[in-house]
Amino acid sequence: MSELAVGIIALCMIYKGGVIEHTYVKDQKMSTCLKMKRTVERSVNPQNVRMACGKIKAMVETDETGRKKITKIIEDKYWCISFILWNVWC
Repeated sequence: MSELAVGIIALCMIYKGGVIEHTYVKDQKMSTCLKMKRTVERSVNPQNVRMACGKIKAMVETDETGRKKITKIIEDKYWCISFILWNVWC
């Protein structure tokens, strides 16, 4: 069952017009998200994608092991990044 969560910290992957990947940060600390971001940026081509940590409004689901997962982003703060980086409107 999904529940609405407001102000959760997530690591988002942004590519040509919007968020294409999102990861729930387990302990909900910005420092943990930034560590995850640095790790990912070392392994992907930074010219193609941008990683960003931030608070979002999303549907969050808890599986049978107790692990939380973002199922749908309701609102994020990255809509204008697309235009700034790639001159593409969402």
